[in-house]
Amino acid sequence: MREQNMSEYTLFLGCMIPARFPFMEKSTRLVLSKLGCVLHDLPEATCCPTKSIIKPMGNMAWYVTAARNLAIAEKAGLDLLVPCNGCYSTLKSVEAELLVNPHLRTQVNSILSSAGLEYRGNIGVKHLVEALHDDIGIPKIKQHIIKPFDGMKIASHHGCHMLRPSSSIFFDDPNKPKKFDALIEALGAKSIEYETRMLCCGGNLNSADEPDDAAAMARMKLLEVSKKAEAIALTCPSCFMQYDSRQYLMQKSGEKLNVPILFYPELLGLAMGFTPQELGMDMHRIDVAGFLSEWDSKYNYFSTLKTIFDLNSVRKCYECAACVNDCPVVKITPEFNPNDIIGRLLSGELDAVIGSHDIWRCVDCYTCYELCPQKMGMNKIFDKLKTIALEKGKGPKGFCASIEMFQKEGRLGEPTSARKKLKLGEPPRCGADELKKLLLQTGERNEN
Repeated sequence: MREQNMSEYTLFLGCMIPARFPFMEKSTRLVLSKLGCVLHDLPEATCCPTKSIIKPMGNMAWYVTAARNLAIAEKAGLDLLVPCNGCYSTLKSVEAELLVNPHLRTQVNSILSSAGLEYRGNIGVKHLVEALHDDIGIPKIKQHIIKPFDGMKIASHHGCHMLRPSSSIFFDDPNKPKKFDALIEALGAKSIEYETRMLCCGGNLNSADEPDDAAAMARMKLLEVSKKAEAIALTCPSCFMQYDSRQYLMQKSGEKLNVPILFYPELLGLAMGFTPQELGMDMHRIDVAGFLSEWDSKYNYFSTLKTIFDLNSVRKCYECAACVNDCPVVKITPEFNPNDIIGRLLSGELDAVIGSHDIWRCVDCYTCYELCPQKMGMNKIFDKLKTIALEKGKGPKGFCASIEMFQKEGRLGEPTSARKKLKLGEPPRCGADELKKLLLQTGERNEN
């Protein structure tokens, strides 16, 4: 067996990707090449085979077909990289069974020997998500992101066969997985929590001649996601067919869903700077133009926001929210929630936020700052929001009047007759004129 570079694999595409969804192959090759991976094709490979269709023919046909693919791959001496959930589940299941069942392995190899093949079990089978997360790693992926999905909400759809059966597949939790979501969030997007997250797409019901039931299962997820996210991200061609092609048919029948469906390498490719045309995204049945337009808008918004705020700190502050109930103003004004305001800022609502009176409820008491272990403090965010508001001529009359007096007089109050009553003399002369000249050099707000 040859020594393997961590980023060198034999690519197993299966049937559906090269035949029906070549854009999935294109995006996979583009992003992996960008990440420095070397991919080798697998001549003479066949269907994985699909468990739900082929296994009913007989277990041995299923085992032999999968073992043949694995034996061919072993000749290259490289781990097998699989971007299709169904192929991955089949190959991992057969691999696991052959490793623990010597009798079955002997039977299978006896049949394979007539073709000059033998399964030895000396290579690994890795899902694309597994390789991206565990081998290549999120830090390296982030190094290649040039146009992040900041502010975009993506619904992850793992599909049944990325992580199941757990007796054969171990790279993430089969019921509460995290790695695919981490890869989505590595691109700057928010991977949302939602009720139907782990729901089967229902694709196999089509093969069982139950198209209405298949549509009903797809509809459940699509309806929920349409209210919560901009798109669904997945890595399964069968699931893609359900949510993209089936949704297209549903929309032709009058249903209003409009949920873009993205193969994860497409999402990664866009963030890396590849164009939708290079990725072949015009081959989707559900138009992605609205998603791309929203992404452009959010990208421009957050590019501007990054010049004002340290967005990583703002996000950490928002996600923590530990000190919200310690805010003195919250104690007397329960409807005031500073964390909600920060959330709106991160959702693309800067104009609405600075136009709201709520940002002026922060009284600069530093309570949040002193309680924050990282010394971030929500007050820092509110200070900048107030500055932006004033630059746009938005602010309470009291603040504006005080600023006007400061700019004109160099102080926030004029001496009164109360000093004489206490037999105090005139205060020292104010240096307002000199201060005005200095303030002009700051380039900051100065209208007088």
